[in-house]
Amino acid sequence: MTTAAIASLDALKAVAATSGKRVFTILHTNDMHSNLIGLSPFTDYTPMSLNDDVTRGGYSRLGTLIAQRKKELGQLGAVLVLDAGDFSMGTAVAAATRELGAELQLMSRMGYDATTFGNHEFDLGPDGLGSAIAKAAAAGFVPSVVASNTNLSADEPRLAMLKQLAAKNILRPYQVIERSGLRFGIIGIIGYDAFKYATDPGGVTFDDPIATAQKTAELLRDREKVDVVIVLSHGGAIKAKDGNSYVGEDVNLLKAVPDIDIVIGGHTHTALTKPLLVEGRPAVQTGKYGESLGELVISLEGGKVKVESYRLIPVDNTVMGDRTIQQEVDRFLKESSQIVFASRGYSVTQPLAVVSEDWPMNYKDIESGTPLANMVTDAFRKATGADIACTANGTIRAALIKGNSGIQTVYDVFSLAPLGSGIVDPTAGSAMVQAYFTGRELKNMLEFFLIDDPNHPGEYFPRVSGMRLFYDPSRPKFAQITAIEFGDLDRGYNPIDLSESDSRLYSFTCSLYVGVIIAALPRLSKGAVQLVPQKADGTPIKTRTDAVVDPQESSGPYVIHGSGGSMETDSAVTSAAQKEVKEWQAIMDYLISLPNKNKDGISILEKDDRIREVRAIAV
Repeated sequence: MTTAAIASLDALKAVAATSGKRVFTILHTNDMHSNLIGLSPFTDYTPMSLNDDVTRGGYSRLGTLIAQRKKELGQLGAVLVLDAGDFSMGTAVAAATRELGAELQLMSRMGYDATTFGNHEFDLGPDGLGSAIAKAAAAGFVPSVVASNTNLSADEPRLAMLKQLAAKNILRPYQVIERSGLRFGIIGIIGYDAFKYATDPGGVTFDDPIATAQKTAELLRDREKVDVVIVLSHGGAIKAKDGNSYVGEDVNLLKAVPDIDIVIGGHTHTALTKPLLVEGRPAVQTGKYGESLGELVISLEGGKVKVESYRLIPVDNTVMGDRTIQQEVDRFLKESSQIVFASRGYSVTQPLAVVSEDWPMNYKDIESGTPLANMVTDAFRKATGADIACTANGTIRAALIKGNSGIQTVYDVFSLAPLGSGIVDPTAGSAMVQAYFTGRELKNMLEFFLIDDPNHPGEYFPRVSGMRLFYDPSRPKFAQITAIEFGDLDRGYNPIDLSESDSRLYSFTCSLYVGVIIAALPRLSKGAVQLVPQKADGTPIKTRTDAVVDPQESSGPYVIHGSGGSMETDSAVTSAAQKEVKEWQAIMDYLISLPNKNKDGISILEKDDRIREVRAIAV
């Protein structure tokens, strides 16, 4: 059940004045993914002026909005500022999170009381996560990190920093906040779907979310004598098949644990304009990337909560940015540029290309995302010299937005490919890897990526360069591909022999992030997909895939799990300097190399026939 309620301040003051009622407010976010800058071309974002850009989000504007709402709503009672996880990973600043801890520092400066872990907090391993939190703590700016079902009991060296942080009570199993005469108990849960797809937990295990929430809620009620129990849940809610109601882990928590009063949700990037109610107890979620600030006003009477008002407030150019926050953002941008990009000759604010229209990436709309996907895979093929390049749709994590200027900087382009890590180079970003496969093996792997997840449609869809495939979606899974052709629009296409007997090998490149999945496909598919990544001489490439989870057993979009899941070093594509070619670097190098330039010498990225070409053809 959902309900809409946006009440005026005067109406809320009247509620707060009612005998026996206490009023409090929760300001909340989720899945901010290190979006310190508003969502637009980097050069468009002007947080220190009003009404002159079309961006959404940005931490300096968010900081202002939090301060404004705290001041006004503080007239009613307590105000808490909470986040439901995935606060990191996704932008150029996130690439330096281990060295800077920028996200948590800024959240503390903005007044956040607590956050929790999402699956992307583990993208750089528990040691990387520990380093990020420790950097923020050492700077004196860190909110409480509440991780109730994150288990650090393993005897694993990579957990050392997280264990130290837990000993210092920076990382907590729960938190009690006493404010305006009320005691609030905060629980932090990473959900079933999310913890399966934490890419590199490295010895961290995750206890059952519902059982942990139940046990911790009882402790908070009985021992800590809290008035209100709030769960920060990186579990989520999605629309049900009826298209009207919502289902998911956030709702399930409220149903399973009556002691929970409120769920602040995340993970599914769902913008709930109305609270989801279970016996009057709400679950809420703001969407993603700090585009909106959630404002939930609650009254408490006789131990029961009631939603008095709820809304999502846009973080946009009607909000003047906070100057102190913006100064810190600028500092972190400069430092991340040196840490991540300088070694490859780039700087974070450097223009790479200019576009005259948006290049969208909507996973549900395969056609609209085709130009961007083709550009990405063409870049991979050019960077490595491979016959064929491939990626999965969902690993292209952003769009290129024209905005006012159309200029796409290193900051903007990095967001297309921020995932993963390296092999010989620890700098953030997935390394490009290369292997050799037969035509039959190419078919087998593409069959796997054509199996759609109805909860996350289009995210596994294969994107390719150097080939095209024909498939019949009405046919059974693992039998949809009818033909594959080798070549491109310039050279033409020739059929690839898909028979078991043909032994010709094709060089194939992808990111390490995707490569680990491909190497594990025989196990992931329970034997339905057979392939062996090989070197040019036909000998197998060794991989470490023991910890990869089966994506068919989850509704989540994240398909890597385990301690790095890295391929051996000899499979890395290296530059002349014997460094890895990063996924993001391949795209940037491609854009810089485009022949057409504007008057300022910036590459012009255009949607020509090659870019618009449909390379996965339904028949």
